Amino acid sequence: MAKISREKFKVHEGVFDEFTLKTLEMMKRKHYFDELGRAIKTGKEGDVYFAYRGEKTLAIKIFRMTSANFKKISQYIVRDYRFRNIKGNLRKVILVWAEKEFRNVSLCHKNNITVPYMYKQFNNVIIMDYIFGKMLKDTELKNPLEFFELLIEQMKLVRHEAKLIHGDLSEFNIMVEEELPVLIDWGQGMSIKNEADFEELKEMQIRDVKNITEYFNRNYNLDLDYTQVFERIEKNE
Repeated sequence: MAKISREKFKVHEGVFDEFTLKTLEMMKRKHYFDELGRAIKTGKEGDVYFAYRGEKTLAIKIFRMTSANFKKISQYIVRDYRFRNIKGNLRKVILVWAEKEFRNVSLCHKNNITVPYMYKQFNNVIIMDYIFGKMLKDTELKNPLEFFELLIEQMKLVRHEAKLIHGDLSEFNIMVEEELPVLIDWGQGMSIKNEADFEELKEMQIRDVKNITEYFNRNYNLDLDYTQVFERIEKNE
């Protein structure tokens, strides 16, 4: 079978290096996608592109192999008990970062948390469902308090069922699809094996709760207390 045209995988802000090109070619040969489309989103560690398989619209997340923040990424790997023994150069760390996001989102999906369904992760590339919605920051909610409550229910599932902390939750990585929250960008997500783990990572959970609470207070004139919201999530009430 012929390789996918290199013209369709032109280097974009350092993402499509030779290693990434070969990864994309392999995934196309295995029919995980047929065509690669335009960029959807440029992130801190990678970019997301449209992709298509037959009539289905997908999203492909490509982690940068050369321009990522090695120090920042490494701290979210070594503090997660699943990856504490991982050491190496930037390439190895990026590959583990992609695996970490895939595993986190797959775990969320198994626990009925609204996340994009992920089909395949190979090297620094993840193929997932495309979310037909907008970022929370770009959405004018009809019922903000109701949406906030749905979001808190999702965070309870993350904490108590998936046993994860997102670690970077904000209006930039919560999508709104049909007035429902969809949580994205899970690379920083940390696994909680026990309460000792949670105590070590507690400040990340507090930051997540504070971020979203302050966003709703600021944009919808609500009067939410993030410490009370944090307690609700912890007590699963």
